[in-house]
Amino acid sequence: MNRKGISAMKHLSLNIAIVLVSTSLVYASASASGYTQTLSSVSTTTPGPYEGTFSGTVSSDNGSQAAISMNLTHRGDAVEGSVSLGDGLSVDGGMCGTVPVPSVVQHVTGETQPGDPSRISTQMDFEVSGINIVVDLNSQISSDGKVIQAQTAIDLPFLCGRDPLLSGTLYRTK
Repeated sequence: MNRKGISAMKHLSLNIAIVLVSTSLVYASASASGYTQTLSSVSTTTPGPYEGTFSGTVSSDNGSQAAISMNLTHRGDAVEGSVSLGDGLSVDGGMCGTVPVPSVVQHVTGETQPGDPSRISTQMDFEVSGINIVVDLNSQISSDGKVIQAQTAIDLPFLCGRDPLLSGTLYRTK
């Protein structure tokens, strides 16, 4: 691959990392695809298990990590709130390069699995620089509602040589 091709793949990897963070990345907390309903239109008043404030770390399979915090509201199947990701996380895209994920605060909305308010599991497709990227998001909150375990798998193009994984553990603070 020539320098122009390598530069283009590194740019692609950076775009992928930014798209992941800004749409959910982190996760699984509330980024189910196709979800458009907001909490203000949900009549259920009983909070679900994802409701509250959580903090912890998100780690990449290359050993990098960053602080993460979430403040969520969960009514019915609807989950909404904000996610704040700190500095330090990077995504290793193999031949496509390793790129730092910028710190970000992002509003998120989504929904839990039908009939299972403790799980969020979805697959999202993104087009980044003309290339389709598939992202699998999975999250499970503990039965006592105190711990969220989440994983994001990023399916990069074959020529990158690897598919990065991100994982996170968050603990209820409120």
